[in-house]
Amino acid sequence: MKKLIISLLSISLILVSCIKDPEPEPEEIRAYVSIVSLFKESNTITWVVDEVEIQAEQEYGARVLGAVILASDAEEISFAAKNSDTGSLIESLLLTMEKDKYYQIVLYGSSDEPVLSLNEVETTRPQDSHVKFHFLHAATSLDSIDVYMGGTEVEDKVVSDLSFTEYSEYFEVLDYLARNSVTVTVHGDAYDPEKEILNYDYNDLIVSGMNYLSVFAYATGDPLDSEPKLWLYDLPTP
Repeated sequence: MKKLIISLLSISLILVSCIKDPEPEPEEIRAYVSIVSLFKESNTITWVVDEVEIQAEQEYGARVLGAVILASDAEEISFAAKNSDTGSLIESLLLTMEKDKYYQIVLYGSSDEPVLSLNEVETTRPQDSHVKFHFLHAATSLDSIDVYMGGTEVEDKVVSDLSFTEYSEYFEVLDYLARNSVTVTVHGDAYDPEKEILNYDYNDLIVSGMNYLSVFAYATGDPLDSEPKLWLYDLPTP
């Protein structure tokens, strides 16, 4: 079992495994992880990393950022999500983490269909005056979606026919298009206002030159309040 030292600052966690009385202390081998919780039936999640429970609850929609100290250049690390209220296990996975790489974990779905997905993060920056996006459909029971940026013409469609649990490819758009408008519709050959789900205009929070994970999920963890929303998380570009 790993021994973990946890440093909590705002929402960020640093997870560190220790070697007893190292002399001299070896250079740390680090991998990095970002954990997003959008699990529909629990407002707070407790994480267990290599059988050690992290003493900090993660609220719905929040993100935990961590650095894991590895024993070698590649190591298998277990992550488990528990319902903070009941203590019951929701889902778990084993992740082989490699030195200096970045990983994205997203917990979503419902108790009937929990999903704990992981991806290695693409850290290359977009070209000048562009923004890079990676979309995830995490809204249980909703149909596949299309996403438009900058308008609703055919040439404005950046994501097509994205189904529940699916990720889009990484893609780049001109920054002013993303800031102008982002529209989500039920999948179709062309834009239909009757199928529009969401529309965001004047997206000033989107910064040129950044990478983003955008998750199509629910606005709250309450299953009775299930309005969809686009959650936006910046990705590392070291």
